[in-house]
Amino acid sequence: MAENIEEKWPKGLVASIAFGFILVLMLATAAPNKLVDKVMVKERAWGLALLGQSDLAAVESKTRDWYTFLLLDSGAKAMVADVFIGERSSRGTVNALEEKAGWWFNYLSERGEALQKIIYQVVYRVVLALFWLPFLAVVVIPGAYAGWMRWHAKRAGFSYTSPFVNNHATNMLLMSTVLLPLSLIFPLPLPPLVVSTFLILAIPILLSLLISNLPKMF
Repeated sequence: MAENIEEKWPKGLVASIAFGFILVLMLATAAPNKLVDKVMVKERAWGLALLGQSDLAAVESKTRDWYTFLLLDSGAKAMVADVFIGERSSRGTVNALEEKAGWWFNYLSERGEALQKIIYQVVYRVVLALFWLPFLAVVVIPGAYAGWMRWHAKRAGFSYTSPFVNNHATNMLLMSTVLLPLSLIFPLPLPPLVVSTFLILAIPILLSLLISNLPKMF
């Protein structure tokens, strides 16, 4: 079973990276601005209902700081604008060519606006996920300890350690390392309650099951 996991995992990782890359391209080139706006508004409403005004304000403040650092302070936004849109206002541009290519510059302008919103939304989701890390630590440590003690109890007695449970818990934890990054670029509204529930409940339970069902001779 372990050999099968080692053989299949790289293929799954490559497929996940390819899917994420395709999804980013799709969002950057085809996502309507109205859809991005609806996603942002919907998730802010869910965040307000879950966190409250003060905590959501703290998340938004950190999101703006990180977004400003990544795109504005780093000069990335200005560099991309110079490459794709700067030619429109440059001297010596032929008027006829500018008229014919005007649709292209309009398209780039709209896609640039949508891409900025998408990046801001990704940063917001990252900050919101990090908001739950202290709560995750509170439940992960007892969960891991409980699994460790349960494994010792099985090791000292006649209880059965299940390779089936151990392997599936391992697979699900590995899958979460792919699903969580992909959730950052998910094009539809993502309820923060889903992410928090997975981080605070699912991960500690899976970790406890994994540890408690380790081989007795481990």
